[in-house]
Amino acid sequence: MALFDDFTKKAAKFTEDAIDKTQEFAGTTKIKLKIKNIESERDDVYRELGRHYYHLIKDENSVDDLVYDLRQKVDDYETQIMALRAEIEDLQE
Repeated sequence: MALFDDFTKKAAKFTEDAIDKTQEFAGTTKIKLKIKNIESERDDVYRELGRHYYHLIKDENSVDDLVYDLRQKVDDYETQIMALRAEIEDLQE
């Protein structure tokens, strides 16, 4: 009977570990998806910024408030991405 009890405890521990790893993986995957979404939004801003700069240089040869706002958005996205990557590292430790 002791052998059965030992087997049951090991099976329970294995199951518990598997559940923990699954939850960790799901959490990490969710954060990675958030990163991809933020990177996509950031890339949209990069494209808009590039398009704006192109027209600005072509038409006016000057810089305006929109350029500053777009640059600030890119900086904000970069900050969010770094925070989420740090969160992933914390989960994987």
